[in-house]
Amino acid sequence: MKQHLFFFKEVRHALLSGSSYSTVRACVAFLVFLLLSINCGTPPQSQYHVPESAITAAEKTMRPQSTQNSASLPESATVQLEKMPYVRNAFKERVRVSSRGGLNDFHASSRAQVQHSAVISNCSFDVLKAFIAKGWAPIVMIEFQGRTPEILPISHYNEQLGEVLLENPSNRNKRRLTYKDFEMSWSRISRNKCVLITPQRLTEMDIQKVLGSYLPTEAFQQIRVQSR
Repeated sequence: MKQHLFFFKEVRHALLSGSSYSTVRACVAFLVFLLLSINCGTPPQSQYHVPESAITAAEKTMRPQSTQNSASLPESATVQLEKMPYVRNAFKERVRVSSRGGLNDFHASSRAQVQHSAVISNCSFDVLKAFIAKGWAPIVMIEFQGRTPEILPISHYNEQLGEVLLENPSNRNKRRLTYKDFEMSWSRISRNKCVLITPQRLTEMDIQKVLGSYLPTEAFQQIRVQSR
């Protein structure tokens, strides 16, 4: 650009001076200017100045997204039901199971024994594991080898063994099931629901915040919470 301006000045000076020598110089300078313009062309786009704000925006777009991708469940987790009187209170009396009402009936009928209870719908098995990792005992309705369905809390899972442990808080009886058997029975009998009994009332936001510590967001977007 500076060279082009220089040639323009040379041509202008020569024309104003009026001498033949200067006129020749002007013509030569003008021809050189034309040749340079044809050969060089316009500057490549990459040489234009890119605003800093545009660079910053591009960097933000390319940065790895949130810590959700690094969230993971522990290999195993255990809930100590003996330290949860608010859960044991719901099992002081024999829990009556209705195949039609299921966990919703349990949630409603336990009102006299427990203050805060929530039915969580559209759960996955990983959601149940995340509750256990948090220290909550998800209560499910399950069927053991064709017997009458029972409502019990899950107190333990183990990824290496591929087992879950269900425990009756009133008599401490424990049942083990493989992941495969548990998921098959739970999805059919509980319809992918569970009940949480906690010291404080839980909102859907509370539960999603906990699940976000262990699972990617898409793993629990479909859950629904009915709490009291």
